[in-house]
Amino acid sequence: MLEQLIQLARKNQDISVLWLYGSRADGSFHLHSDYDLAIAFNHFLTDPLDKCLRPEMLALEWQSALQLDEKTLSIVDINHVSIVLAYEIIQYDTVLFCRDDVRLWREENRIYSRMELDITYNMRIYA
Repeated sequence: MLEQLIQLARKNQDISVLWLYGSRADGSFHLHSDYDLAIAFNHFLTDPLDKCLRPEMLALEWQSALQLDEKTLSIVDINHVSIVLAYEIIQYDTVLFCRDDVRLWREENRIYSRMELDITYNMRIYA
């Protein structure tokens, strides 16, 4: 299944980086666990509805292409999730596909920096 997901990502020129996270990444999955995927897209959308729908529509497209049951794939845009979830995603360190190493590096640095500035710093000061 992972190889099929990698091939789908490779065919989609709008995908820069594809991560696997959650139970499938840490090995705690069971037979009916979904695949949690995060994507760094190449093109940034401005319309809020389009931003929200893009990963959902991609999940439906990939499920159809792979003949999977509904809800088998869960896809998020790593640039439009909470910093805590983004941090969790990169902590799994399971990059399935990377078209651009510099983009991967930038995303990880952005997330580590925001986690440090927005969360960790405030926890040290106010906890």
